[in-house]
Amino acid sequence: MGYINTRDMLIRARKEKYVVGAFNIVDYSTMAAVVGSAKEKKSPVIIQTSQKTVLQFGYKILPLMVKSLAQEVEVPVAMILDHGTDIEVIKNCINYGWSSVMVDGSSKPFEENIRMTRTIVELAHEKNITVEGELGHIGGVEEHINVSEDKVLLTDPHKAVEFQKRTGVDSLAVAIGTKHGLYKGEVVLDFERLERIMEITDFPIIIHGCSDLPEADLKKIISYGPSKMNISTEIKHVYLDSFKKYLNENEMEYEPIKAIKLVFDNIKNLVKGYIDKFGSSQKAWSTLLIH
Repeated sequence: MGYINTRDMLIRARKEKYVVGAFNIVDYSTMAAVVGSAKEKKSPVIIQTSQKTVLQFGYKILPLMVKSLAQEVEVPVAMILDHGTDIEVIKNCINYGWSSVMVDGSSKPFEENIRMTRTIVELAHEKNITVEGELGHIGGVEEHINVSEDKVLLTDPHKAVEFQKRTGVDSLAVAIGTKHGLYKGEVVLDFERLERIMEITDFPIIIHGCSDLPEADLKKIISYGPSKMNISTEIKHVYLDSFKKYLNENEMEYEPIKAIKLVFDNIKNLVKGYIDKFGSSQKAWSTLLIH
């Protein structure tokens, strides 16, 4: 019942001052854990797939799995390609049933980023698929994204407004100092920049690199009202650490389903915790299947 794009989901979140969690999945068990968490918490949720995940499993199976899970729950579920840098991958996701895609042209000059993003917006909107863009360059390492400290570029608030108007993106990821991966040393975030971005924009703002943030920083970001925050690295760590725990505690037992169940339960606990922090619990609404 609940497979939708991100347009109404993120507009509602901004208006009602809560955050929709976007969680990067790596297989069916993580996908099911995320949707199951949303069901229990009565929360909208976004399933994210990296380019590597898409290329590993293929364009056909991933949307079929998400749609199947979404049909079984009474909460809105969206699916988005995360950090789409390859135009062909983005186009295939649009054609094979993703409800949303992200275009990451952040490494390109401003005008080139606009051209690339606008091209995808035009293709996606023809099929009622929403688009997230990115302006500014978020640091850290996540799969095919690797941005060193000297390449980080924080988002200019006024450029963000211009970018959205000229591309037509439905939401925009901005850089305020968060990073992909785990944080090392002191975390320095530009909250004044985020405050200004929120003041002068009227469209959904996205924050990447939210795994492993200190609790105080996480709460402060949420207080400014972004519509979507991304969790990826922590899911990967919980996933592999759960398998390690099972193997360490059951050296002579070869029961994959038990190990998968442990992964499933631990991912659910992680996701439900973030749903509570994001304030999206009990925010689900009835919707219609769009694909």
